[in-house]
This record gives sequence, C-alpha cells and structure tokens, in this order.
Amino acid sequence: MTDPATLTDARPGTGFAVRLAQSRAEIEAAQRLRYAVFVEELGGDGPMVDHAARLERDRFDPFFDHLILTPEDAPGEVVGVYRLLRSDAAARAGQFYSEDEYDLDPLKRSGRRLLELGRSCLHPDHRGGAALYALWQGLADYVFAHRIEILFGVASFHGTDVARLAAPLSLLHHRHLAPEPLRVRARQFQPMDLLPEATLDRRAAM
Repeated sequence: MTDPATLTDARPGTGFAVRLAQSRAEIEAAQRLRYAVFVEELGGDGPMVDHAARLERDRFDPFFDHLILTPEDAPGEVVGVYRLLRSDAAARAGQFYSEDEYDLDPLKRSGRRLLELGRSCLHPDHRGGAALYALWQGLADYVFAHRIEILFGVASFHGTDVARLAAPLSLLHHRHLAPEPLRVRARQFQPMDLLPEATLDRRAAM
C-alpha cells in the first residue's frame, strides 16, 4: 500500500476529498460501489463477486492501491474509485490484470515506470461534474509521487457485436494508436480498421 501522505486529501473548490483506502472497510466501500456500477448497472459478474454482500472483487484487489473519492460532507461515503497497480505490485501478483487478454511485453520491455488503471467508476449522482475532476487530480498526484511514465488499462464496450462497434473501434485505430514501440496486441486479435477514416463521424463514434 502506498504511503497515504503522497496524496492531498481535500480538493478545494470541488466539495470532494480523495485518498487511498487504508482499511478493509474502505476497500469494501469501494467494492460496494463497483458492485452497484459494474454488476447491477452494467450486468457484470465474476468468480469472486459476492452477491450476498454486494461486493465486486477479484483476486487482484489485495495488490492494487484503491483511490477513493468521498464527499466532504459525508467522508464515510465512497462515490468514486480507481484501482492502481504499479510494476512492483504486479510482480507480487504474478502479472498485471490485463495480461490475460493482452501481450504487454512492449510495455514491460520499455524500461518505463508503468501504472495499470482499472475499475474506475462514479456513483450516478456524481457523474459529469466536479467529482471526476477531483478524482483525476488525485490520480495526477499519485502519478507524480511515483514518477509514473506510462498509464494503461482495459475498458469495456457494451456487447461483442463487432459490426455494431465498427465506428468506435475504427476511431481508436485511426486516431489513437500508441507509438509502435509501445503498442500491445490482444491475445485474441480483432482487427479494428473496420471503416475508412474519411467516413467516420467522430461524435457518433464517441
């Protein structure tokens, strides 16, 4: 667990505070928010999800730092979360979370200081405003404190119908590829250049 002194707690002007979870209760509060978002809202599941206690969790949780966002007027209520895994913690876990799906050798060979992001979510009542800004401020402090050079992680689309996802996948391919030396590849490769760039409507694709 990272020294909590590497983060400033209160975020002036936002109404929120950001800190690293320091107790089992705080981690479970983060897992409870994740359950509400990823299981109840988005329909996810997993072998370690505790439906009785309403906790979304997996085997990697003990190795991650859990960045939590709380309202200043309700410091015991977790309304935002990021999971953060540095290279040293990944070594203890045996791998990065995303290595089951991606060959991360280009990143690991780069010699750069890596940080894997995951399980980021906000309570529905706090989306689209100061909460995300405050959470990103806390993330920036963490990156600065640990001299992180590369941030990466997985994110999910709704569904697996490639035809329905052709526009966003093509947008990512044409405009947001990582530099070649750092470009990872999915273990089950799916081409993403499905539509010509000239035909893309960025707003619709987003």
